[in-house]
Amino acid sequence: KIVGIQLNTNGWGIGYRYGDRINYFEKRLYEVDLSLIKHSKEIRSSSTFISSESIIFGKLNYVFDLRLGYGKQKVLFNKRNPGSVAIRYFYSVGPSVAFLKPIYYKILYPVSDSLYGVSEEKFNPDIHAPGDINGKSSFFTGIDEIRVIPGAYFKLGFNFEFSQAETLVHALEAGVMLQAYLDQLDIMAVDNNQQFYFTLFVSYKFGKIVNAQEISESYLKKRQKRIKIFN
Repeated sequence: KIVGIQLNTNGWGIGYRYGDRINYFEKRLYEVDLSLIKHSKEIRSSSTFISSESIIFGKLNYVFDLRLGYGKQKVLFNKRNPGSVAIRYFYSVGPSVAFLKPIYYKILYPVSDSLYGVSEEKFNPDIHAPGDINGKSSFFTGIDEIRVIPGAYFKLGFNFEFSQAETLVHALEAGVMLQAYLDQLDIMAVDNNQQFYFTLFVSYKFGKIVNAQEISESYLKKRQKRIKIFN
């Protein structure tokens, strides 16, 4: 059972993975990941002279991606001693769901020569300029307008496990991930919002091996049997 923090070329996320051992070298993987997807054109800037809050001009929605996956992991090189590194490859595939939560901004409107009124609105590229925005509204504003877009994903990578304790897991992972959705994800007020994503990822995993001693004993018994057979 392990949890992890993952950095993607299009965002970041957290995850949980459970491994069900097939034999000493292979595992079935069950995982749940939640990530924030970003657009390549996101650039932070201050809003107005009235507020110093940082905003991303033109951003329409926060996009959260929930993935449920099944896969397998196989050992390529096992540890020779507690200070060495085990190398494994893994893959997972499954459904994903993108949640698009609209962003509301505090828009300034002149009331008189020296007074401004504030209205909470979603970004409209036809009428809003950078100087009109005085920061973001509460995250929960517009939460009832969340859109759901189904999709699927495939992940392939390598796991480098370096824990010195038999019952603990500390590992780095790196690989590629393909994500596809039934519609494009409207993150920014631009024409190149995507429906398909090819991303690179790196993650740090940590957790605990519940039956590490039983696995080690089983592996040693199998090795002893093989040695007897060949002798």
